Amino acid sequence: MIETYLLRGLAEIDKTASFTAAAKALFVSQPALSRAMRKLEDELGVALFDRSGGRTSLSPLGRLAAEHARVVLAALDGMTAAVHEADRAQRVFRYGTIAPAPVWTLGPILASAIPGRLAEPVLEESEETLLRDLEAGSIEAAVLLGTPPGPAWRGRAFLRERLGVMLPPVHPLARRKTLRFADLAGETFVVFGAIGFWMPLCRAKIPRATFLEQGTLDATRRIVANSDLPAFHTAVAASRAPAPEGRVVIPLLDPEATATYHFVCRADHAEALAPVFDALPVP
Repeated sequence: MIETYLLRGLAEIDKTASFTAAAKALFVSQPALSRAMRKLEDELGVALFDRSGGRTSLSPLGRLAAEHARVVLAALDGMTAAVHEADRAQRVFRYGTIAPAPVWTLGPILASAIPGRLAEPVLEESEETLLRDLEAGSIEAAVLLGTPPGPAWRGRAFLRERLGVMLPPVHPLARRKTLRFADLAGETFVVFGAIGFWMPLCRAKIPRATFLEQGTLDATRRIVANSDLPAFHTAVAASRAPAPEGRVVIPLLDPEATATYHFVCRADHAEALAPVFDALPVP
């Protein structure tokens, strides 16, 4: 059987038209590559190189062999990638989520309900994207703002989250008991960029607002703690990281500011995820 490294050597020589360049690309010495090509010729029983005139180059047979070598290598690489992905899928439970907060609740539930598999959440801003991924099978479940209608889906509500605004005591709205999105028109907010659907919702609902998106949660918290800029907060987030000292958290009354999260999967996968559904809390 022809070894893979021989085919890679032949394909690289055909690509670069140079033993020197091919050897460099393959991280081998030129003499080692030359010996490998001699070995390949011996195994095939034909000459793949024209060595006349003091220069070695691929013969027509060599170019034909290189063409087939690339096909074989592509198939081998594809097989390796597919096997590794299948192995990863057996060890990883990949699910989508419309917001970060549900991940904190689902983490211990998934670890207990599907032992031996590492939960891997994927955050998206759009439910449409998550539903497409569910249909395609690239994720096994998703956290959505409701269970889609119809027999194709199974879902259950398990968490409720209400958005609020963190304000410094000197802010004109800080004495209010409740607020609405419209009350925040024209404000400048510091926000953590990875908050899922909350980001496009706030952009759509708060007129003329400016959002200073931060790449990390730590950076967001530092700016909030050391500035008077408004920021968003929820009771679910407060259970992990309380609002900075001196900040007032005021809930938003708009219906859209309260999210009820549903754990959703395809109906044909519901039986396998029954232990997860059984362990979900009542919101």
